[in-house]
This record gives sequence, C-alpha cells and structure tokens, in this order.
Amino acid sequence: MLADSLGQIVAINSAFEQAYGWRDEQLRGKSLSVILPAAFKMSHQLGFSRFQALETSTILAHPLRLKTVCVDGREVVSEHFIVAEKVEGVWVFGATLTPLPDQTPTDA
Repeated sequence: MLADSLGQIVAINSAFEQAYGWRDEQLRGKSLSVILPAAFKMSHQLGFSRFQALETSTILAHPLRLKTVCVDGREVVSEHFIVAEKVEGVWVFGATLTPLPDQTPTDA
C-alpha cells in the first residue's frame, strides 16, 4: 500500500486486494482511515499529524500488529510494516500488511 503526505491512498497491490477484498479503484484517493477500525481512527490521525509536524516517528520500520478493516467490514489482525521517504520535499508512505492467524493479539 502507498499513501501520500495527506494520508490518501495512492495504490494497493494484488496481494492486498486478495487478503482484504478491496480493489484499487475502491481505495485510490480515499483516506487511510477507510481501512482502520473506528476505535483507532482518532489516534491514527493524531499520530499522522504529529509526524507531519515533527517528522519523527517511533513506529516506522518496526512491525506492528494492528487490525485492518476488510471490504466486508471484518477486522483482521495484520502485521503492518510502515516506511516513509521524503521525495522532492514531500513525504510518501509505504506499508506491507500481512494477515495474521485469528486470535493474534494486537499492539494497540
């Protein structure tokens, strides 16, 4: 998954489509919050805003077990590995999301 500096989804790949049921055209241009559980949306927005302001993060390049919302509304625990790179002065974000077995505890 790729997202721009505003947290808008730029692209997903076929592995993401197969795992979570979303299609690229359903997510492209939408906020990352579409795939976040309701209980996590506010903290994600605060963390994203903090990163934009300070350009520091404690979660980048570390595996995190978090829930991902599937196209059918199910929430699946997934390992998220998020990276960020500044390209021509603008942050770009990439992440791999890997579904984990049922009953896997989350980090948040």
